[in-house]
Amino acid sequence: MKPTPVIIISGFLGSGKTTLLLELIKDLNARNLKPAILMNELGKADVDGSILAESAQGLPVEKRFDGCICCSKKSEISGALQSLLDLAPDVILVELTGVANPEEVVDAMAEPELIDKVMLHNIVTVVDAEHVLEYNSIFSADKQLVYTLRRQLEVADVILVNKQDLVPYPHLSKVHHLIKKYNDTAQIFNTTLGKFNQEAVIGALRPLHHQAKTTVRFNIVSAHSHTHHPHHGSASSSRSEQPGHASFSRIQTIMIPISRQTALSLPRLTKWLKTTGQHVLRAKGYVALKGSSTPSLIQFSGKQLRSESTAYTGAYYLVMIGYELDERALLQEWQANVIA
Repeated sequence: MKPTPVIIISGFLGSGKTTLLLELIKDLNARNLKPAILMNELGKADVDGSILAESAQGLPVEKRFDGCICCSKKSEISGALQSLLDLAPDVILVELTGVANPEEVVDAMAEPELIDKVMLHNIVTVVDAEHVLEYNSIFSADKQLVYTLRRQLEVADVILVNKQDLVPYPHLSKVHHLIKKYNDTAQIFNTTLGKFNQEAVIGALRPLHHQAKTTVRFNIVSAHSHTHHPHHGSASSSRSEQPGHASFSRIQTIMIPISRQTALSLPRLTKWLKTTGQHVLRAKGYVALKGSSTPSLIQFSGKQLRSESTAYTGAYYLVMIGYELDERALLQEWQANVIA
């Protein structure tokens, strides 16, 4: 039986990985290829999974929460991939959390129970054109994180310079120079909203005609992993400083639950998010906005906030993803500047 190809989607927080994932799914469906997805989130809130469920209903999905699947035991990754393989997909798309090293997933794929069943097809790294040049200075104190971000570039087969519409050409040229400093063999594409010629990623894929081992072929299989990893916490958490161990160190998530009766002012929310400083890298979640009769999906990255109406029916919340966050101060600022 032919091994199932795996495409790994990598890239730092807010670069546009989930947007790219949705674009790849559209193209795969147009080619009559059946994808399955393994994705993970920092924290317990499944924002990207909800986006995926709305946009690509019926796809088989394995989810991992509370950080990077790479930090879990290899057996957990193996089990997640095996569950998807049982549904006989033509390709598995793995969307990594923004602070994960793709190499660690490749290493897990080489485990005895998987090595003959899966094969690496491509590693695609998405770069935020607007902010990637600042990462080295922002995270200079965190050698492990800088190492991980560099490895995301070095091991990629395809690199997407996303959000090209937000930067002038001289800036874009500097981004390309940075990429080629670490990887002069990858194909590089400038993109907006993850749109590019996907032949470079999908072109050689063909239907595998594998037989599914279950009669339920397209359902969401949610596997929650809430195991605590020491390096997921604060700056004082113990962790190895050697490259190649933990995929990230001082990145944290704070989930702010929001009452369904609390309607937020979009201008106030936007202003507060833009003034939270460089420590907040990403914010996303579902909220009620004043003047809207339906829940809104909020996504904030790179000082840009996007909101859109959604059919989401779950609990409202906002997830803050950042670097050495002060949870108590952040919640106080939330109450004073957004809720009050």
